[in-house]
Amino acid sequence: MKITYLLQNPGIASRTPEGWKSAVIAARPDGCYDEEDLREVADSDFLVVGLEPVPETLFARAKKLKLVQRLGVGYDNIDLEAAARYGVLVCNMPDFNAATVAEHTIMLILALLRRAFESTLLMKASQWPLTTVISQGVFDLQGKTLGIIGLGEIGREVARRVKPFEVKICYYDRNQLPPADEMDLDASFVSLDYLLWHSDIVTIHIPLSSETQQLIGEAELRKMKSTALLINTARGAIVDEEALAEALEQGIIAGAGLDVFAEEPLGPRHPLRRCQNVLLTPHTAGQTREAMERMVDMMLENVLRVARGEEPRYRIEPG
Repeated sequence: MKITYLLQNPGIASRTPEGWKSAVIAARPDGCYDEEDLREVADSDFLVVGLEPVPETLFARAKKLKLVQRLGVGYDNIDLEAAARYGVLVCNMPDFNAATVAEHTIMLILALLRRAFESTLLMKASQWPLTTVISQGVFDLQGKTLGIIGLGEIGREVARRVKPFEVKICYYDRNQLPPADEMDLDASFVSLDYLLWHSDIVTIHIPLSSETQQLIGEAELRKMKSTALLINTARGAIVDEEALAEALEQGIIAGAGLDVFAEEPLGPRHPLRRCQNVLLTPHTAGQTREAMERMVDMMLENVLRVARGEEPRYRIEPG
């Protein structure tokens, strides 16, 4: 058996089952693969994929391929229709880091409300910014309205973790939760417009698709309160980043916390880098050591299931 890892970081390859072959490849900046990399895929039984693209060209070369295992929740980088045509299973991991991403989301919210980042930078520059920070405004989370776009696994974990802060929770999703689930989370189903108009904090937890690409653009940002915060730990392309940078610079919203970007790494001249009122993290929300260990365990379990001829967990169907 052979596993080919489509990853920038090759460390996970050390967990390949004993006696199996492995290779690590990565796409070029244009999203394509060199011929040498395609040769590695040709005799692979499994592809283990981070954020690298998995186009039809890979499926066409991988004649022995049984499974594409996505290391994470989103799978917009995988051509599901091509996988189905070539008879290849595709699986993701919808719950291995839901609590981890939720923690990061709340960290971004609290750091923005309390201006922790600005305070740290000014204090490291030998200043005592008490007056400066207070004049800009530091705020409680208690009593705020939190609008959650997407109440899947991660959205629900966020809702559970903010309940002790006594916030009001509203949510928007394609489908409304059953009343018992809403009662458990103390969350109210609303339209997207209502959520944007009334929330003090808007946090995004939906997958990227043709329907959600640039879901939050200039018009949506202008519906938000001027004191509101936008948090995105889902997918960068869900937000129009140019419009967000302009909204931050013009004070249309008060701040943003972003862990994901339409193109990663974030370009050195990207306008978001110039914004004073934004916290940026490099797609690390779900990558704590504990979460990575759970991820590897789940990957190995699914690979071994398929190798034994068993049904894998979290199979994704095209469409």
